[in-house]
Amino acid sequence: MKKNLVIINNEKCSIKDSDLYCENLEIKSLNENLKNKYNIKFILRRGNAIPVYKIDKSNTKISSNVLSFIKNLFISAIKDRANYLIISVTPYTFLSFLLLFLFKKKIFLYLRSDGKKEISIIFGKKLSIIYKIIENVMVKFSNLIVVNDLISKKKIFHLVNPSQIDQQWFQNIKIPKRDKIKLLYVGRIKVEKGVYSLIDIFKKIKYSEKDLSLTLIGQGNKPKETSNKIKFLEPISVKKNLIEQYDQHNIFILPSYTEGHPQALIESLVRQRPVVVFEEIEHVLQKYEGVFVCKRDHNHLLNLIKFIDKNYEEILEKMKKNRYPTKENFFKQLNKILN
Repeated sequence: MKKNLVIINNEKCSIKDSDLYCENLEIKSLNENLKNKYNIKFILRRGNAIPVYKIDKSNTKISSNVLSFIKNLFISAIKDRANYLIISVTPYTFLSFLLLFLFKKKIFLYLRSDGKKEISIIFGKKLSIIYKIIENVMVKFSNLIVVNDLISKKKIFHLVNPSQIDQQWFQNIKIPKRDKIKLLYVGRIKVEKGVYSLIDIFKKIKYSEKDLSLTLIGQGNKPKETSNKIKFLEPISVKKNLIEQYDQHNIFILPSYTEGHPQALIESLVRQRPVVVFEEIEHVLQKYEGVFVCKRDHNHLLNLIKFIDKNYEEILEKMKKNRYPTKENFFKQLNKILN
């Protein structure tokens, strides 16, 4: 007999042509990969999300404001004999936690990044202190799931290696021509992701030996003034098309100020693309070959790009030793914890 599992996520979803969509692949993936063992229900927020991934609306309760969110949650707490998986710490998920705690529900809290650092970057240190207090309360009274042991100081937690990597990612890997150096970023276009910082750094680079370009794939507020060497693309939902974008570029760059277990980094390494990260997230290396740490400075970035380009074949050969987390193993871990 299947158990009941209610998943609460702060991510917004949108409705288009009577279908339900989200921007985050994780929501779609959780439903597809857990529904064989659980009766899944989602409680999500409605917003102006770009319709990237189509999701099942038959098991999803949509909230357009705080009151409808609380109503959906309250009805679930009364009617559903279920465990609850709360993803991330936000005002909405904190409200969820408080209500579910009062109803003595079993709560799993899934943290994917250092939220305090994100809040500090976006809103400043004062709000980050409030965030940390809220997070500590939620962590103390939940079954904690984290993607690395740097996220929480709690002594007892469950560690998972999130991944959306399946066999298709390992097939027909293509190495691009290197007459040009093409940099790639995949992710949200937001302050905490370091994208605006990367754009400013890239614009300062002067390099005449090879044509140097930067492609950014993702949703967010794009700066009005960039460069003719910088290209923006909308989020790509078709896996085959996303893989093609990795294959068309030489180097992947991840400029984030904070990360937990970045999916795009794993995707790029699987496609045998060297990765550049900035110092703030050097913990994501995890002994992977092909990941290089850079100072947030245009001269240092240019020197590192030159080094990677010069030693490209040798770097790719070392990267063959890497072993990557897969979607199959991730959901085995998650199932074991939720059970």
